[in-house]
Amino acid sequence: MKAFYKLSFKKSETSVYGELPDPVAEENQMLIEVKAVSINPVDYKLNNANTGFMPGAKLPKIVGTDFAGIVRKPAGGDTKFKPGDRVYGATPIFLGKPGSLAELLVTESKNARLIPDGMSFQEAASLPVAALTALNGLRRCGVSAGTNLLINGATGGVGHFAVQIAKAKGAIVTASCSAGNRALALQLGADKVIGYRKEDMALMSGMFDAILDAWGQMKFNDIFRLLKKGGTYASPLILLAPAFLTQVVWLFSRKTITSSNMRKRPEDYEEIEKLFSENKLKPLIENTFPLEKASEAFKFAENGKPRGKVIITF
Repeated sequence: MKAFYKLSFKKSETSVYGELPDPVAEENQMLIEVKAVSINPVDYKLNNANTGFMPGAKLPKIVGTDFAGIVRKPAGGDTKFKPGDRVYGATPIFLGKPGSLAELLVTESKNARLIPDGMSFQEAASLPVAALTALNGLRRCGVSAGTNLLINGATGGVGHFAVQIAKAKGAIVTASCSAGNRALALQLGADKVIGYRKEDMALMSGMFDAILDAWGQMKFNDIFRLLKKGGTYASPLILLAPAFLTQVVWLFSRKTITSSNMRKRPEDYEEIEKLFSENKLKPLIENTFPLEKASEAFKFAENGKPRGKVIITF
């Protein structure tokens, strides 16, 4: 099979497109013919990183998390899927497990879901990591009808989903993005759009009930100045905020800092699928690359400031 994979654990090495043996599914695994994969920051960060420290690390290492494809062989005893089913999900690549950037993927059934009617492979592949991260961030922020919310990085992979989900919940959304993406942010549903530069942020003060920093680049002085007392700031880049730090922040400011990484419970998938079916959530896909140009896709996803999701097709 063709795949995109790491040949070395060293940071300086580049992953390559090439031929690998077809995987063999174990009894508890399903075999999927992959049709589309999306690139997330976690993917290009792992692609660039020295991953030799990871438990079960071995080479070659196929990268990629999100996937959409067709079931070739269900796991033994699994009645949820049958050959030919269209499925999508996110496969973990830790503990020596292969990623999704290959023509064939083996993964546990718990990592896959049926693709809803009317959803393409590309749209399905765009959803898991980014949309579920956005959903969890809004949940951690307590977003509901009337919440005055700032979304920083509102036209990127996580941000463009967050704007749509927040509006579906009835929030009042201010989107922060580049001037060139202003029209897009409004099209996604934002009530107001501001720039993300220091001088733009300086024009506002103490007005938001919650801030979802999808870009993860906000300065602390801006966060605390813009957030109301009792408000919450969430970002997917706060991975392990020490408990004592969050407690200190709360004690002195009555403001909460929290992480908003992906959560993938069945009810989370069901919520984004429902929003999609109701035309309240539409993935933005402006850039697609074939698998043989995966290296270019990774460079663009990391450095090209793409709008919405970057997709690799098979």
